[in-house]
Amino acid sequence: MKSNPRNLTIAQLIAAPVGSIATAIVYPVLRNKFGIGANGLSSPISVKWASFAELLTRGFNALPPGCLVGLIIGIAVGILLTLLAEKWDYVPSPSAMGIGMLITAAVLLTFILGGVAQLIWARVSPDTEKTYRIPLASGLICGEAIIAVVLAIMAAAGVNF
Repeated sequence: MKSNPRNLTIAQLIAAPVGSIATAIVYPVLRNKFGIGANGLSSPISVKWASFAELLTRGFNALPPGCLVGLIIGIAVGILLTLLAEKWDYVPSPSAMGIGMLITAAVLLTFILGGVAQLIWARVSPDTEKTYRIPLASGLICGEAIIAVVLAIMAAAGVNF
């Protein structure tokens, strides 16, 4: 990437207020139309973070039986993988595994398909892949987010699709 700190700062100074204004406009509309929670708007990762917040406020007693054992096993596996990574090259990243447990299968499938497409592209045309992979990935991510907002606004307006 050939960006510099000045341009990145300018982009962030523009994007932060625009995103804040868009959120301040769109969120109340969606909340009023659909509600929040299990019967309303609910992103799977938000439910997981809400459960984590509940754990922090109510303590380990809020966990179902057996969860504490799972937590201890998870910590042990994370430590083991970190130690193994110092000796071997091909050890799964504990952070990546944790993120994989937080995000949904649909998102993971998108990651996998994108990775496979990028791998094929790199083998077929390495020069264009190197030049365009980051702008293309950024555009796809932004496009997905924009379409999600447009679809939500259309649903709030009563448009059937």
